[in-house]
Amino acid sequence: MRRRPKLGLLGFVLLLTARAVAADCGCDHSIALAQTSVNGSDLGVVPGDTVCVEAGERPFLVLEQFVGSASAPVTIKNCGGLVKIANSDKGYGIAIGASSYFRLTGTGEPNLTYGFDVSASRTGPGYAGMGVAVGDLSTDYEIDHVEVHHTGFAGFILKTESRCDGSANLGAFVQKNTRVHHTYVHDTGGEGFYVGSTGYGGREFDCNGTPTVLYPHEHDGVYLYANRIESTGWDGLQVGVTPRNCEIYDNLILGVGKTASDSVQTRGIQIGGASACKVYGNTLIGGPTIGIFVLGAADTWVVNNVVADFDSDGIYGNDQQLDAASGASYVFAHNTVVRAGGAGLRLFGDRIAGSAVFNNLFVASVNPMGIGGSVDAATAANLELASVPEAGFEAPAQHGYRLRADSVARDAGEKLAGFAVPLDHDGVARDDPPDVGAYEYTSAPPPSGGAPGSGGFPGSGGFGNAAAADAGDEGGCGCRSVGSSRGGAAWLLLAVALGAARLSQRRSLRRSSRACAAASPRC
Repeated sequence: MRRRPKLGLLGFVLLLTARAVAADCGCDHSIALAQTSVNGSDLGVVPGDTVCVEAGERPFLVLEQFVGSASAPVTIKNCGGLVKIANSDKGYGIAIGASSYFRLTGTGEPNLTYGFDVSASRTGPGYAGMGVAVGDLSTDYEIDHVEVHHTGFAGFILKTESRCDGSANLGAFVQKNTRVHHTYVHDTGGEGFYVGSTGYGGREFDCNGTPTVLYPHEHDGVYLYANRIESTGWDGLQVGVTPRNCEIYDNLILGVGKTASDSVQTRGIQIGGASACKVYGNTLIGGPTIGIFVLGAADTWVVNNVVADFDSDGIYGNDQQLDAASGASYVFAHNTVVRAGGAGLRLFGDRIAGSAVFNNLFVASVNPMGIGGSVDAATAANLELASVPEAGFEAPAQHGYRLRADSVARDAGEKLAGFAVPLDHDGVARDDPPDVGAYEYTSAPPPSGGAPGSGGFPGSGGFGNAAAADAGDEGGCGCRSVGSSRGGAAWLLLAVALGAARLSQRRSLRRSSRACAAASPRC
């Protein structure tokens, strides 16, 4: 039986408006235009419900305790047109907390590609605005068809800050099955996507007047795909502390690191913090430093990516001398790198093992590929060309790097046992011998008119397929319970504080290994 909250006159009017909107869109509940903070439990939301957000402009939207189930997620969608959220004085546009098994989607209006338009332009003092912030022990969720732009800080920030009570910290909470796809993120002050903490290293918090080092929670299941990320102030996309089930694929990333004063904040894609990711089928064009940056990661594959016009190395890997990276395998295969200001690829570290670098196409790099002498990596059929015309690309002036029939990269590759990449950037099956680089030549039109395909691996797609539930978990949510909203705004203050901290400096990747190891062997 659903609980009926007591309503005043304003609440009664809002309820009538909400019911009218819900009837028009076929929803179970509706959030009226005048509402900016909504609790799903108070609204009576149960698993499987659909919640409408009324179209129109509002300054912000806070959603708490929207709880579905693995078999019946809650759907939150726009209704009646575009939901526009814009402010210049808050630390967020949309904030979601204490929620699980939900989908926020902008597909409520068929004529709109992105049914939610979100901006939070505050740049300071004190803190900067985030576009979409999901935290407060939220887990198992999907976000799609949302446009986020002109933010003071990150476009998306998807994590829960560490807590003095330990409930959100390493060993106590795991955020599971985070899916974000078909979004458009642009003109951000910080990262386009900031998913997970930079590393396992702790950060000092004030816990009741006592400086205390707290360690961030892990992620199990991060799937970021088919997103367009453009004109970011800092990195395009960053993933950390995700040791299981991480896939970054089919994203288009254009023009990163536009305003960062520190070069370490200017990568196209950054994988670190002992994350184990598959990075494939992405296209990255333009940045002041490195295109794809793998630092202190666990087992990571970087295949079928196109990286062009980065001022430093196209692709860079380094075990960072981390214990967590010991024995990790890094695989770099079938990437096309064009006009790297440094090397097409560099790889360093004596702690990684069983790695491979093969069938990559490096064109017009300033420096040759570099692999450290202590690196345990097999290499084969990497092709380095001095100029773009030599490569035989279809339309290089338009960043079209598919191969012509006369390309020297055709049939120049080798198959390396144990490292199969059967499909190319478009999802085209590779020949034997395969072509070098991200694309396999074909005389047929590319699948879907040239839209990115599977990138060499089967995409995960869909809700709830990433990871099986752990024993004792409530359906794989990553915790025994979603937890309270901690007084509503408390978790938002922590998230805003993160924005303030990130404005001043990048978090240190160093950590107290002894204290961290007590909570996780990955330290």
